[in-house]
Amino acid sequence: MKRNITSLFLVLCVLCVAEQTECYRILAAIVTPSYSHQIPYRALWLELHKRGHEVVYVTTNPIPNINSPNFTQIDISDTYKGIRALNFVETRFNGESWLQMAEEKVASLSIYFAEGMYNNTELKKMYAPDSDAKFDILMTEYLYGPAVLGLAHRFNVPIIGLSSLGLPLINEHILGGQVLPSHESTWEMEANTGPNLPFLKRLWNFVSFWRFMHFLYTEVLSANQQLAEKYLGPLPPLIDIMRNTSMIFVNQASAITPARPQLANVISFTSFHIQDKLPPVPKDLQKFVDGAKNGFIYFSLGSNSRSSHLPVEIQRVFCDTFATLPYRVVWKYEEDFPGKPDNVYTAKWLPQQSILAHPNVKLFIYQGGLQSSEEAIHFGVPVLGFAIFADQDYQVARMEALGIGKRLEIRTVTKDELKSNIIELITNKEYKQRMINTRNLMHDTPYDIVKNLAWWTEHVIRTKGAPHLRSSITFQPWYQRYDLDVIVFLTIVAFLIASSALNLIAKLIVYLHRQISSPQKLKTN
Repeated sequence: MKRNITSLFLVLCVLCVAEQTECYRILAAIVTPSYSHQIPYRALWLELHKRGHEVVYVTTNPIPNINSPNFTQIDISDTYKGIRALNFVETRFNGESWLQMAEEKVASLSIYFAEGMYNNTELKKMYAPDSDAKFDILMTEYLYGPAVLGLAHRFNVPIIGLSSLGLPLINEHILGGQVLPSHESTWEMEANTGPNLPFLKRLWNFVSFWRFMHFLYTEVLSANQQLAEKYLGPLPPLIDIMRNTSMIFVNQASAITPARPQLANVISFTSFHIQDKLPPVPKDLQKFVDGAKNGFIYFSLGSNSRSSHLPVEIQRVFCDTFATLPYRVVWKYEEDFPGKPDNVYTAKWLPQQSILAHPNVKLFIYQGGLQSSEEAIHFGVPVLGFAIFADQDYQVARMEALGIGKRLEIRTVTKDELKSNIIELITNKEYKQRMINTRNLMHDTPYDIVKNLAWWTEHVIRTKGAPHLRSSITFQPWYQRYDLDVIVFLTIVAFLIASSALNLIAKLIVYLHRQISSPQKLKTN
């Protein structure tokens, strides 16, 4: 009898645990063909899989060494052809702003990336009308192309949006957040950011930003709507699908981001991609950095920009400066480099985190990418930033404002300017100390950030989309959102009252003047 009771108790326990750990089917789609857009979320996918959920992951960079029936990776890396055709360095030297580039190239590329996803044979089978594939949630990156969101309607699932570099303002606006073109956290304004901007700069930000927003609303959203309906058939307006977004996970560390109002359904995270076990560096590179008695400098423009695309005269500025330094230099250079200085090591690809973790590294010269900034902070390495495009102007400006780095303009940098800044960053120990303080601040969290986002993902599914967290402002007309109709009405009323009062006063003055002057005329006569 006791044995039966014990067995029954164990069965009940198992059933309780099984109910609490219900397995969900998650569709994740990150269609931007850029390594820096893919790696911030890998830890989250692996954590969700570890919790027993089934993950179908549409990606341009499949995670290696995964062999599980509950983790399916759909490879759409063919879309890299589109982004490899871009020369971001050339764009910088042509003086083209991010908003100009986004209008001319990025918006159309977003269509190309989404089409690459919809054309995938494996995914087509899932969203086909006769498919019985079912999911519990769609998780996808929110940039400038919402065509992917058609899948949320197709599978009738809630949405969690993802952003690898701070939420673009078009998405903030659609979701009911505060849009502040002149606030220093608005990365789309590039170098035209900072606290207490003068009036003309704020005017420029306001006009250029809302012009860009008009382009996104009228042209980009329309093009994305047509693309999604081409593959899925008639759909509700994509903007309405976006307004029902359940949550947004934004890669944005509060320690290095200016504080601003944030929606209740926005959760920040940072540094997911930093590895616990770092890969070894090549033997010849290991020997090179180990032998750097005075330390070494690491120089990389990231995965999308190439040092080899720099004009010859700018490359010569770097080479000549490096040759005069007492430090060795590890330079990510994508082509053969004849005539490089003896103290410079070049390679087409380098294990960045392993290099930044080396005890001899003194300085990181970089393009200002967010993931690279997070790595520099994690390993406590001061930075010298040369922004190339997108959010990089904003990122290097923040690093300088925090006193953990400096920024220079790559189009106009001189040898003296480059050398003096390198020497200052390496010899002035305050930069290193402030970097360590910033790292400690970023690491000081009350919970595991990856597990926190996994919990919120499950919460959205359990609560059927977490409607209680969505801003009610989302569905208000644009003029009601900021009470513009009220302001205009009160302005008109105030104007009418003021003009009526002035008119009355003017008439009273004329009347009194006539009354005073009339008796005088009579006396004269």
